[in-house]
Amino acid sequence: MKKCGIILSFLIVLLLFSSFSIAAKNYSYTTITIDGKKQSVSTVPVLVDGQAINSDVPPFIYKDYTMVPIRFVAESLGSEVSWNGKNKTVTINDSKKQIVLGINSSYVYINGQKQKLPNGVPSPKLVNTSNANYSRTMIPLRFVSETLGHNVKWDNEKRIAYIEKNKDIDKEINETEINSITVDSNSNIKISASSTFKYQATDLTNPSRIVIDIPDTKLNLKDGSKFDENGIVNISVGKTYVDKVSASQFSTNPSITRIVIHLNENVEYKIVSAKDEKSIEIGFTRLNKVENLKMETINGQEAIVIYNSLNSRTNTLKLSNPNRIVLDILDSTVDLEKQISYDYQLGIIKNVRVSQFSPDSLYKPDDKVVRVVFDIKDGINDPNIKISSDGNRIIVMPDKNPWEGIKYENNGSEKIFSIMAKNETRYTTNYDTLRKIMEINIPKENANLTNGTINVNDNFIDRIVISDNSGNSKVEIYFKKSIEYAVLSKEVDSEIKIKFARDSQIEPKERLIVIDPGHGGKYPGAISQNGYYEKNVTISIANKLNDRLRELGYNTEMTRYDDTYLGLYDRTDIANKINADIFVSIHSNAHNDKSISGLQTLYHPSKKEGDGSSYQLAKMIHEEVLKSTGFQDKKMVERPNLAVLRTSNMPAALIEVGFISNLEDEKLITNSEFQDRVVDGIIKGIERYFAEY
Repeated sequence: MKKCGIILSFLIVLLLFSSFSIAAKNYSYTTITIDGKKQSVSTVPVLVDGQAINSDVPPFIYKDYTMVPIRFVAESLGSEVSWNGKNKTVTINDSKKQIVLGINSSYVYINGQKQKLPNGVPSPKLVNTSNANYSRTMIPLRFVSETLGHNVKWDNEKRIAYIEKNKDIDKEINETEINSITVDSNSNIKISASSTFKYQATDLTNPSRIVIDIPDTKLNLKDGSKFDENGIVNISVGKTYVDKVSASQFSTNPSITRIVIHLNENVEYKIVSAKDEKSIEIGFTRLNKVENLKMETINGQEAIVIYNSLNSRTNTLKLSNPNRIVLDILDSTVDLEKQISYDYQLGIIKNVRVSQFSPDSLYKPDDKVVRVVFDIKDGINDPNIKISSDGNRIIVMPDKNPWEGIKYENNGSEKIFSIMAKNETRYTTNYDTLRKIMEINIPKENANLTNGTINVNDNFIDRIVISDNSGNSKVEIYFKKSIEYAVLSKEVDSEIKIKFARDSQIEPKERLIVIDPGHGGKYPGAISQNGYYEKNVTISIANKLNDRLRELGYNTEMTRYDDTYLGLYDRTDIANKINADIFVSIHSNAHNDKSISGLQTLYHPSKKEGDGSSYQLAKMIHEEVLKSTGFQDKKMVERPNLAVLRTSNMPAALIEVGFISNLEDEKLITNSEFQDRVVDGIIKGIERYFAEY
């Protein structure tokens, strides 16, 4: 009977391993949802001391790591698990270790010490299966098991994970003793122990304190210090920075020693561990405090003044979208009530914001930084401020506002531009119809203008440039389209006022079109199944388009005329410098699926709305090329990150003429007669666009 039982047990184990082997060879899969996305993953068996783990969500392979349900595995290993739904963290406790992991977080706390998960190890995930209406927390098997002190093995042939529990995991451990706390004349604090230890430090305010928790330790000071009635040892210091140090046995299960450093003032501190990890030293540096911001007159010029408790170091950087200048005051703090927005308008500055900044990649995580943000008025291209120090004061003087002395009113179809002179003056105006630039000159002694560039970038004006010109102030207005204008001021006047409107009678010779053949030189673009290069198709179509447009009387410019390399930004630089009316880029598409064919036209989404937008240009060309070629319609596509569409100052469209990866499209787009039909469609689209805009 006993033999039968042994044989039966052997057969069950054999069957278990056989089923795992068969499942492994068949690569069993399940569908899961991670981060809102469904995906199919390979499931794997996990054995703890030879016993299979069963759960409603099976262990599976994710990014080459075995992911397992946290509760089932942790409880199989004799650990306790708790879940914090608010913070989305799971805590695993055994007699020696505490592990805290966050969902989708690459950081883990082990016995209170924060560290990054090892390179490649995935963060915990909330997972749903196709047959369950609830979530399970899945964690990386090897990392958690080995952190808890267990041994993990992987059988690649059978695709089975084995965990061998550490039989000594629950044995009594010898607690480390915190046996010395000393403070030197500079208020530096040293904490020593009988063996190595880890710690976690936390800042507290009102009053200012540093709390240091040391897990797996017992407080046993060897200098004869006594506990008070609350179980606390108080060490009076009364020196610079530190008032006193308190120590207590904060917890006995688990054992945690807590040391609290009571501070006298606003300080920065640094904790350094000794090489043998049996002691730590806490050193202090006085922190600056940002006390106030005011608008003041300094040496006859208005300025923004930042008052500090100390003379401090600063960093300055520029940020865009929207434009702003950032002044970071290092080793500094600011009171909560001072973290506000100041309605200070001075020169190019329209607002000032102050806050205690949470350090990013520019700084260390524990750096103390006060960030002062100067919001810049609209239309300022390259804002600058002058920063100087005077003792504990930081003095900020911004550039003058280039809009001072000029005004631009956009009233729909009618626009009015004005220059306010100091007194009645003569002036000159000149309009270049091809370049679409108006130049206004006014004697400098009568002008109240600031040199610089103002980016208007509406549907009518691109930019306004103010500069010196032989004793005059020169104002250049760069228009996006041809205009009609009328000077409303007298020949001698204190306000020079000009009215603009779109020119409704524009001849082709007054239009300027830039044609961009895609790729070229060392960048051939896509290559067809028969070895045709995209760069050769695009230059062929572009040359035909260029010839036809010139025959019709249009002014044109090509970004390349032969098989030469040209950078992405070089292409739009050509168009922007000559202030072209439109920019048309020719390409051919490609796809791994060789059956896909047809016409696509791309445009930048921010240029979708408005009078004569990129969207409208692309739409008209797309529709006309479909008519002239009979191509399958692969629709218009928004491409916000495409350089030639993003950096053009004028309406721009990129035409993907067929898929060179498709054999039928390849035959068409390499055929000269078919290329003529493509050109016919592009020209009809351009002329539709010009007729309307």
